[in-house]
This record gives sequence, C-alpha cells and structure tokens, in this order.
Amino acid sequence: MSIFKLIATVIHDYTNFTTILLAVFVFLLTNKLFRRPSNLPPGPRPWPLVGNLFVLSRDAAHIQLTEWKKQYGNVFTIYYGPKPVVVLNGYDTIQEALINKGEDFSDRQRTNKSLGVAFAPYGPIWREQRKLTIMGLRDFGFGKRSLEGRILEEAEALRREIIKTDGKPFNIFPLLRKAVTNVICSIVFGARHEYEDAAFKTFLEDINFRFRNSTANRFPWYLRYVPILGQSSQRLHQATERMREFVKTKVDKHHSDFDSDNIRDFVDTYIKEMRKGQNENFTDPQLVHVVIDLIMAGTDTTSQTLYWILLYMIIYPGMQEQAQEEIYRTFGDGAPTTTAKRKEVPFTEAVIAEVQRINSVAPLTIPRCTSNDTVMYGYDIPRGTMVHVNLWSVLRDPNLWAEPDQFKPERFLDNQGQYMKKDAFIPFSIGRRFCLGTQLAKMELFMFTTYLLQHFTFKLPEGAPVPSTVGKLGLSNGAPPYELCAIPK
Repeated sequence: MSIFKLIATVIHDYTNFTTILLAVFVFLLTNKLFRRPSNLPPGPRPWPLVGNLFVLSRDAAHIQLTEWKKQYGNVFTIYYGPKPVVVLNGYDTIQEALINKGEDFSDRQRTNKSLGVAFAPYGPIWREQRKLTIMGLRDFGFGKRSLEGRILEEAEALRREIIKTDGKPFNIFPLLRKAVTNVICSIVFGARHEYEDAAFKTFLEDINFRFRNSTANRFPWYLRYVPILGQSSQRLHQATERMREFVKTKVDKHHSDFDSDNIRDFVDTYIKEMRKGQNENFTDPQLVHVVIDLIMAGTDTTSQTLYWILLYMIIYPGMQEQAQEEIYRTFGDGAPTTTAKRKEVPFTEAVIAEVQRINSVAPLTIPRCTSNDTVMYGYDIPRGTMVHVNLWSVLRDPNLWAEPDQFKPERFLDNQGQYMKKDAFIPFSIGRRFCLGTQLAKMELFMFTTYLLQHFTFKLPEGAPVPSTVGKLGLSNGAPPYELCAIPK
C-alpha cells in the first residue's frame, strides 16, 4: 500500500469516527434536553433545539394553542427550546388552576431581577409590594369616581387633537395611546405630558415595541446568537433600558423635591415608605420596576381595546348609531359622561364587552409558573414549570358563546335590554394575579368610548376597503393598522 493510500485510509476512518462521535453526542444532548418528565401532559412533538417556537412565534399563537386543544385536550405541553410549557385551556380548567389551585399557579418566571409587581415571584415580597401599590393607587383615585376628572381632562385633550384632522383619514392609535398613558402618568407622576413631548413620544414607542415583539423573550439563550433573532432581542433590551431611564429620571426628580407633608402622587407614596427605613425591600430599583409595570398594565391593553372598539364601530355603523343615540339620551350632546350613569347605557356597555370578548388584547396573559409540584387532571406538573393561560379558548368557546366568531353585542343584554354579566367573560384573567390595572381599565374604556361617540361619528375613508379584524399577537393582541375619519358632532 502506498503511503498516500495509507494516509487516505486513516483520514477516512478518522472522519467516520468523528462523524459517528458527533452524531452520538447530538443524539444524547437532544434526548437529554427534550426528555419529557414522567407523566407530563401530552402535546405536539417539538423540533430539536427550538421546540415549538417557530410555530408559536407567528402572529396567532393563541389561535394555534386553541387548535391544539382539540387534539390534546384542555391541558397540554409545548416547548420553548428545551423548556416545557404547560398550556391551560377552557373555563373550567382555568378556574380549577387559578382559583381552586391558586397557591400552585401564581408564580412567575425569573425576569428583570425579579423586581416590580407584574413579573415578581409569588411570595411575601410580591405581597408587600402589591399591597403598597394598591393602597398608593387608591389614595390617588384608583377605582374611585374622583379619577373621572383626570380621564375627562385627557378625553378633552384627545378631542382637540382629533379635531385637527379636519375629517380627513388618519390612524387614531397614536393619539389613543398618548391619552391613555397620560391618565396613568397623572396618577403615578402627578402630571400629564404634552402630546409632542419628545421624551414622552420615545417612551411610548419603546412600550409599543415591547408589546409588539414579545416573542424574542421566549427564545432560549443560544438562539439569541442567531443574527435575526439576536437583533430582535438586542432591540428589545435597548427599548427596556430606555424605559427604565425615563422612569428613573422622574423618580430622581421626586427625590430632589420630596416633601413628606405634601404627597403628590404614587411615586411620593413609595418614597415615603422607603424613607421610613423599616423594610429593605422598598428601594429605588423596585420603585422603577413597579412604575414600569403600572404604566405597561395601564397603557397598551387599554389603548389597543379602544382601537378595536373604533374599528368595530366603523365596520358596523348601525351599531355605532345605536350606541350614540343611547349616549345622547343619557348625557346629551355636551354633558360630561360619568360611570354613575353606566346602567343607563347598556348597549354601549355591551359593545365594549363584546369587543373585549371577540378580540381579547391579552389572550395568553403574562406567563405564569407553578409555585409547587401540582397535579391537573391526573398529570404531574413540576414546580417551576412555565404555564400559559389561554383566555382565547374561553372567550371564543362555542360551548359558551353562540356563534363566537360573530360580533354580537346583544349577547350581553337580557330580555329587558339591560347589561348582563357572564361568568365566562374573563378578559382580565382571574385568580391571585389578575390584571393590576383592571379597575382603571374598565373606567377608561367606558369613559373614553362614551366621550368619543358623544362628540364624533367615526367612518371608513371614502372608497377604503373594510379593515381586517384579525389581530397580530405580540405581548398583546393588536388590531391591524387602519385609518378612519372623525366627523365632529
């Protein structure tokens, strides 16, 4: 055998050995990463390394999860990379988990250094932060009719901006977002922002980016080095850091002119608690994250819901007219709208509820995490398992709602035409970690909707096609961009 042939044989044998060794390593690694814990709920087969992420990173993950429910049942497992995620579907299942087993399903995945309220781990620190937050918000009108003045002030500012469009087509969402954000800012910071304030506009753009691109947070760390995915994660990180800096600047200003005898807003309330020095868990970083949580909870979901409401009003002008007639009978054409007369506008109330049902802006809520080892329908779910609560599977359930894909506000009216509450209507979720901004959101949705329909008729631009009602899911389910014309009354 020639020396060259011998070398070729050695190289060939070595290459085969290396290939076999690498194949065995990849097999063992994949098997280890995706080994399903014993008795975990069934689910769709995951792809190596990425799991089910590529399917769920599309714009309609909530719809895909609802489809999988038909095949795998109300409790099933998907994978984010190698990480198992249990999905809860159906009203009875969600009620069982979040109410009857609330102690087991109230934790969060560890993010943002576990600061704030919305993403904080379930336990004593979360309880004390949430307690002070709720008390502080109540002191400045949260859930009380005294807050109506702030909302009406912002509604009037919004009206002035809309009038500037002079009946021409425009996208109203940026204005809705500014108005809604200003309401929570007036509670938290004690002041609203002018709509053209540059820092405020950047802050809102960063909030919007976070809500529209949340899937980057689901990618395992190793996928974030893939160029396209990594760029998205990097931009998300930069947006988050700018948001923190915006809030930190406000907090620093409050520290500089703090007066314990003149508590002006929520930030002052928190600083007062910090300066007592009795609890090391009340810190500036905590305050910044709590404020961001409050603004995030009180901004995108409410403004997106209002955007959906106006979309359905231009698609169904007869329903808009019916709501306007009811509003005129109750408030006239100029008197301030108020929640005190909420029962006198049942159809308008039903319109708001039906929009929240048919296109929930938070169909998957913030992901939860099991606090303890637990059991659901005979399946074992280990402590620390990420959990998706699929509200879409409830709000579009044909067993609970006749023709669930049809827009029918009358489903929320009784035989006397009065608004009727329904147990399965849970757009803000349920249990110990239901949306912190629920009370404010309900008040804003009612008052902005009645105020806008009192002062304007909203129409499709001449010759424009009917907009789609299929949303795009980020952290929230956003309406597709559309334009309308606002005709002053």
